[in-house]
Amino acid sequence: MDQKTLQMLDNYKRYGELFQVDQEHFEEFYSLLKNTELQKSDFFLKQGEKCKYLGFIKSGTIRSFYINDQGREINFGFYFENEFFTDYESILCDTVSNMNIQAIGNCEILLLNKDDLQKLYQKEAYWQQFGRMMSEKIYLDAKKRIDDLLCNSPENRYLNLLRKEPVVFQKIAQKHIASYLGITEQSLSRIRSRIIN
Repeated sequence: MDQKTLQMLDNYKRYGELFQVDQEHFEEFYSLLKNTELQKSDFFLKQGEKCKYLGFIKSGTIRSFYINDQGREINFGFYFENEFFTDYESILCDTVSNMNIQAIGNCEILLLNKDDLQKLYQKEAYWQQFGRMMSEKIYLDAKKRIDDLLCNSPENRYLNLLRKEPVVFQKIAQKHIASYLGITEQSLSRIRSRIIN
């Protein structure tokens, strides 16, 4: 095998399952990805801009957040190595985003342009199915997040996060975790104290 084929096989072993793309279609998908870097505090997307890319994190941590009418940041999601991130509503509807997406630390990411994604959808049924599965996952993740905020107490939200994504407590600042849980930093400290005791 030549070097290019070996490299593609290596990439497939590393990313094929994460991308949910089979070996037959992997090279076509991977060839569209653009490797780029974000430095700490760099923005992938700012409120008022149209989202043009689907992102995948090779290394680093990213957060998405809104700014409410009092000017406070409300964290909506945290994304870590081997996870996708984007504002899918902005991509689907071609509208400006209400969301900010920012690097918490230095990140290496892969970008797929939304126009390239649309071209894949038009090529064959395989890519339409891929797009549907991706849309369903993004929708379900967002619904779980909203249900958690609406239906669970702050303490249960904390416990759910601790159980499902313990990495958050290792990599994310307390002020961002508190905002994500919809509580103050003081309330977060009290919850942690109660649980520890």
